[in-house]
Amino acid sequence: MRTLELPDVTEWTPEALERLSPEFRYEVREGNLVVMAAARRPWHADVQSRVRNLLVDPGRPTYIEQGVILPHGEIRTCDVGVFARPPSGTSAYHPAADFALLVEVVSEGSRREDREVKPRLYASAGVPEYWRIEEDVDGEAIVYQYRLARPADGSATYVETRVTTLTTLEA
Repeated sequence: MRTLELPDVTEWTPEALERLSPEFRYEVREGNLVVMAAARRPWHADVQSRVRNLLVDPGRPTYIEQGVILPHGEIRTCDVGVFARPPSGTSAYHPAADFALLVEVVSEGSRREDREVKPRLYASAGVPEYWRIEEDVDGEAIVYQYRLARPADGSATYVETRVTTLTTLEA
């Protein structure tokens, strides 16, 4: 088993995360550091690559596993991030306002996060579009597409705009 050396910090910031071992993925949830192994399931990695290839074709700056800096000290990692404009090449963590679209590929251990928590965080940060991708019983990637909406009460939420397969989007 590998031991992860952690710096003595009072607050987890993008700069503090940048100093940690690149062997792992990191998020900050309610002020707590969460250390994750990279997704190892081939289906998940394949879908990430397919989505990136799909979205980068129109010339949008699109990258796998980007750090998203959210309000209230939250820092999450998306599976695929599409930037509104080319990001700085010096950091792995970017303000949510820099993204036009965030994509999450649902895994066994990320269902609640990807279905409930991350969409709420991303919407409240003003990210215009969110996609959630889930595997159906036949192994097909089902894409749930959402657009940011602001109801009369002024809150931010996502409204489902389309459900389709990744294969259909690629065609």
